[in-house]
Amino acid sequence: MVTSNASLYQLVSMMIMKEAFGWSDLQLFERCRFDLLTRSALGLYNLSDEIPTESTYYLFRKRVNQYNREYKEDLFQKTFETITHEQIKEFNVDGKSIRMDSKLFGSNIAWYSRYEIIQKIFAIFCKTLSRKDLLLFNEDDRLEIEHLLKEEPLKTVYHSTKKDLRNKMITIGLIVRKALPSFK
Repeated sequence: MVTSNASLYQLVSMMIMKEAFGWSDLQLFERCRFDLLTRSALGLYNLSDEIPTESTYYLFRKRVNQYNREYKEDLFQKTFETITHEQIKEFNVDGKSIRMDSKLFGSNIAWYSRYEIIQKIFAIFCKTLSRKDLLLFNEDDRLEIEHLLKEEPLKTVYHSTKKDLRNKMITIGLIVRKALPSFK
């Protein structure tokens, strides 16, 4: 499942830190390259130790999602459940404490995929619009449409935090809501 240039431990740790701190992909990779605490958490104690490449990280994330869809099994949930079960036994915990829920982790992976899909479909729709159709929108909406058509969804996901993506989804939704009555 993982290419030879990265450990599974590092890839999973990167995904968990990204989610826990709300980092964009760009922020994640900057932290992994330059922040000593982040590098230490990945087991990279020497400055010459290399982090997994972006392509390996994305391939791993893609394959985890594919597995989840294909087998209807959330590997991260299963992993967290196993770890939690082992910790309960190890530390003799009574189970009344609150623990981190891995379901949020999986849903946020899906969120980023959804943004890419929605933005691409939105772009396809907008490219079918004539100049006359565009006049149905106010100037701000036309500028926003123009901006959204220029962006590459994967790059947007890479540079954006969860909050940024949420705001972009709201913007697309508001434009689509305005357009729907005119394009039945």
